[in-house]
Amino acid sequence: MFPEKKQLTIQEASKWASVYLEREITTSNISYLVQYGRIKKTKSNNSLFVSKEDLIKYYASENESQEKKWKKELGDDLNWTLSFENYRETERTKHVHRLHPYKGKFIPQLVEYFLDQHTDQFKQEVFFKPDDIILDPFCGSGTTMVQANELGIHALGIDISRFNALISNIKSGEHDARALVRETSKITTALKNFVNEKKNGIFERELTQALSEFNNEHFPSPDFRYKVRQGEINQFQYGKEKLGEFLPIYYDLLEKHQIQV
Repeated sequence: MFPEKKQLTIQEASKWASVYLEREITTSNISYLVQYGRIKKTKSNNSLFVSKEDLIKYYASENESQEKKWKKELGDDLNWTLSFENYRETERTKHVHRLHPYKGKFIPQLVEYFLDQHTDQFKQEVFFKPDDIILDPFCGSGTTMVQANELGIHALGIDISRFNALISNIKSGEHDARALVRETSKITTALKNFVNEKKNGIFERELTQALSEFNNEHFPSPDFRYKVRQGEINQFQYGKEKLGEFLPIYYDLLEKHQIQV
């Protein structure tokens, strides 16, 4: 696809990469690579382009090397299916799994692999069936319980963290949607009243505007991230320097609006 073109639009890059990798690559995936400096962008006639060569190099380094690297370390009997590399971020954080960014959680597809009824070269036996009971003694954010419920399996979870237990109960429990709407409306109204009384709104708007202008000048995206990844900028040294430049702006705004911190 697009054999003669070296520069591709985001839409063209999405179509090309989907064919090249034999899996769906969305325009959001390509935009992510540009935004976070994985590949470089170019502009022409108000249109954004990416290099096909850059895409080939990126996907070669990210995909091929990972599987080969781990199989070299652990052996050819490594079940690479469990890498779930073909799943997009939206699939890995489906429905309630996006509610809280719990750092230690595994993706729901990993739980499904071991709990569902399928078998393959590595999983040669079905271990769980509907109406069984599963105990997760380190339930974290409740991924196992949620997926067990989806498969018709009962689940109990235990965690030493009260907050983790709260997250798990919220994800796996039943809730009154109308009551939830009422409570969120109360909270929103109370927050608006608080902000209006404290007169912080104008300060926050001016601070946001000042930050935006400062960042656009000194941290242009995605050029800044690309230069960091290429080693052209020391992000820690540069960031400390720019922080020192912005602090006087921040303090001037605090004084102007008489904000106590």
